Amino acid sequence: MTSTASRQMKHEPEPLSSLVVIPTPKEPWSFMALMADILRLPDETLAMAFIYVNRFNKYTRSSEATPALDPNTLALASLSIASKSSEAPRRLREFLLPAWRLIQSKNPSAQPLTFPSSLYDSLRTTLVQAELILLRVLKFELRLALPLDFLPRYLDRTIGEVNAGGGGWGGTEDYDGHEKEHRDEYQMIDLMDTRLGKACRLKAIEVCKNYQLSNFFPARALAAACVYVTFQDYGFNVGGDRSTWLEEVTSGKVDIEDFDEVLVGSKKWCQALPNQPSQT
Repeated sequence: MTSTASRQMKHEPEPLSSLVVIPTPKEPWSFMALMADILRLPDETLAMAFIYVNRFNKYTRSSEATPALDPNTLALASLSIASKSSEAPRRLREFLLPAWRLIQSKNPSAQPLTFPSSLYDSLRTTLVQAELILLRVLKFELRLALPLDFLPRYLDRTIGEVNAGGGGWGGTEDYDGHEKEHRDEYQMIDLMDTRLGKACRLKAIEVCKNYQLSNFFPARALAAACVYVTFQDYGFNVGGDRSTWLEEVTSGKVDIEDFDEVLVGSKKWCQALPNQPSQT
């Protein structure tokens, strides 16, 4: 009898090395993103979790009594809390079982995590303790403003005017004004599901990973920068000068200084900004 057949007779789990090849995250950010996809979490949950990690890192840089959390535990605790604050809760078991498989994917002798088991209980206790530490660091302020919150408004104000009927131009269709049944019949997608909308969302999620930007700049400035850079990347000018566009799109709620600093905060984005100020 083969060893595999013997394990099946005894109902023992297959070692991870015998299972299908799975992706291996290279660092905690990719680990978090893959876990969010595995658990089918919304974009808002992942973005919020990224910000939680950066808030924790900011705290540890300024505090003498630094709580000890390894990167993977911090990642899972952030995702777990973010899933609750974004109203997409998942059980701890849903986090721990796939996370163990990802973390142990390079260990040929590792066994799958089973539930219930003493190992599972130990990992669950560790994760619960990590959540409590993170909650104290965040001071229980969990529902933070996200750049994703402002994207639909800023994107609509940038391209939605094309369909406006004012100024004698005559609009075409008020796509968002149609009833759901009509939109479904003619397959009218939401503005945020368009090519530009999806690109803006991806940038808004990525910017939440940046320590400086997510900790020291308002979500409105990040959202405006995401829209601006997306248009630049796709070969469009937003019309008028940068400061005028920013004033109109954000109703004057984002300072041009903050906006420009966000743009130069990423090397990738610097190319989209003409006459950019020098970094200090």
